[in-house]
Amino acid sequence: MSSRPTRDDVRALAIEILRGKPDPAVRVRLLRDVLRVGRDDERLCAARATLDDSGHVAGLRDEQRADGSWGRLHSRDTRSPQLVKTTEWAVERALALGLEASHPLLAAACVHLASVVEGQAAVSDPAERNDRWATGLRLFAAATLSRIDPQHSSLDSVWDLWHEIARRAFVGGTYDPDQEAAAHVDLTGASVRGTYLVLCNRYALLLLGARAELMDAELRRAIAFWVGRDRDGIGYYGLPLGSPPDELTPGLLERFLQSHEVLAPFGAGAAATGPLVDWLGEHRRPDGLWDLGPRVSWTSQLPLAESWRRADARAVDWTVRVLALLTRWLD
Repeated sequence: MSSRPTRDDVRALAIEILRGKPDPAVRVRLLRDVLRVGRDDERLCAARATLDDSGHVAGLRDEQRADGSWGRLHSRDTRSPQLVKTTEWAVERALALGLEASHPLLAAACVHLASVVEGQAAVSDPAERNDRWATGLRLFAAATLSRIDPQHSSLDSVWDLWHEIARRAFVGGTYDPDQEAAAHVDLTGASVRGTYLVLCNRYALLLLGARAELMDAELRRAIAFWVGRDRDGIGYYGLPLGSPPDELTPGLLERFLQSHEVLAPFGAGAAATGPLVDWLGEHRRPDGLWDLGPRVSWTSQLPLAESWRRADARAVDWTVRVLALLTRWLD
């Protein structure tokens, strides 16, 4: 692979990894998210059929509740012995492992999240005592639901709401915090200036990105440029994206990659695309794989392999994640 990865390099490396007969989650992610084979491809069907045997999937299954949730939606209960941190985390984990919306775990979660978005189901998260909580809770649930089924009808009104907030915030072509604050006063009643509800937060970007094709191209580019260059990063990550840090601790690395994963649906207009691809080109092993070190305990993205004790399993897992991200950026 050249120093700056190309689409052909990415495909070739995915095919090479598949020849080694990796674990099911790795096979599903490479076939579906990198090689993008058809849904009925025999190799993908075979890999998907074995996913339920994964210990990772069993862990999610064991702790899912009858209502389709995993307890709290967004804020972890640190007193609970449960290994699955939140419903939000569980959905991210299931998707990272290659499960799809039709899988029983995600189908049940989808029903629960839609009920929360529609105000028909409560959550056990402690309510905040401010004028933002109702808007934030609905956003958390909608953003999580959008990761399972971007076209779910329960998302229509909340997506339209945040799309209108974005449109008003960028009415002059660049982001205007006064316009965003005014939009919230008008549309949600929430005071958002300087809070987690400003438009650059990961949940608003996840929700908008789920239907990015419905947005005006100029608005998409404006958001991507604003987040990629003009800000200190995406809310909840807080890491600038325009210039990758020289050294990344495991926690910073995770926030760096997740930030780019969130920004990817807004397209190649994102100003941080070039630095990301160059940085990844510089941080791979001589054999073309990436091993970006130990994972942080809070990530939902890794591991994919059943065990990192096997030789190179960790590098393969990291490589799958990098290849999936590069595929989105390089297309």
